[in-house]
Amino acid sequence: MFDLASTLLGSFQDDLVSVFGDSFGWFVGHAILLVTLVALVVAIRERDHVINHSGIGRSEALDFGAFLLLTLALFFFYGSVSGFAFGPSLAVGAASALFLRWVVTILG
Repeated sequence: MFDLASTLLGSFQDDLVSVFGDSFGWFVGHAILLVTLVALVVAIRERDHVINHSGIGRSEALDFGAFLLLTLALFFFYGSVSGFAFGPSLAVGAASALFLRWVVTILG
């Protein structure tokens, strides 16, 4: 059986299989991927409505996008290069990204 969920979800898919069994765990993992994909497609198709009615402007969206990209880059650095565990590397990456945002915003 084709198992895309274990490739994308990693150890979380293994946890799903151990909790729900082989068949139902496979189904739950792929259902999570399908729901995520559908949500992304709907968000992309309705982006104009979301942008116009969310109350979030272009500058806030770009700021949040930059924060996410920097957090992911720092998470990769701390997790892969420095060898931190998942939780600490995510926390330190997010804190570092917020600090860098503050430095750029306040100090110019």
